[in-house]
Amino acid sequence: MAKEGNFREYVYPVIILSVICAVTTALLAVTDYVSAPVIKINQEKAAGQTRMELLSGADDFTDVTGESDGLAVNEKAEVVEVFKANNGAGYVYTVKSTSFGGEMTMMVGISGDGSVTGVSVTDHQDTPGVGTKDHDKDYLAQYVGRSFLDSENVKKETDFEYITGASVTGTAIHEGVYAALEQFKEDAGK
Repeated sequence: MAKEGNFREYVYPVIILSVICAVTTALLAVTDYVSAPVIKINQEKAAGQTRMELLSGADDFTDVTGESDGLAVNEKAEVVEVFKANNGAGYVYTVKSTSFGGEMTMMVGISGDGSVTGVSVTDHQDTPGVGTKDHDKDYLAQYVGRSFLDSENVKKETDFEYITGASVTGTAIHEGVYAALEQFKEDAGK
C-alpha cells in the first residue's frame, strides 16, 4: 500500500506534468512553424513600404547589398542592407546602431543627388517616452535635405537640435545617418 501511495503522491504528478510540457512544447513548435513564414512576409512588406515612403520617387527596389565594397562602419553604426531604386531615384540603406536600450535598426533614404530624403527607426529597444523622442518624424525631419554631416556626434553639429536627456539615442541615429551618407559616397561612385 505504501508503494502505491508513494506512486500517486510523487511519480504520478511528475508524469502528468511531463506530458503537459511535451504537449505544450509541440503546440508551440507547430505554431512557430506555421507563423514564421507569415511573419517574414509581413516584415518584408513593411520594409518595402518604408523604403517607398523614404524615397517616394522610386518605382521599385533591387537589393544590391552584395555589390557594395565593404559597407560603411563606424564604432557604433553599420550599414547592413542596400536597396537601389530601379529608376535611379536613389538608395535606401538599412543601418544598425547602438542606442541607449541596445541595438537600433533604421532606414535612411538618399536621393540620386546625395541628399537625405527621410529617416525611419524601424526597430529599437529604447525606453518609451524620453528615449523614443528622437524617433519622432519632426525630429528626424532635420536630416531631410542634408547631403553631409559635420560629425558623427549629434552634439558637434552646429545647426542641429538634439533632445537633452536622450542624447545617446540621438547620437545613435546621427551615427546611422552618417554611415548611410558615407556608404552612398561609395555606391554613387560606381
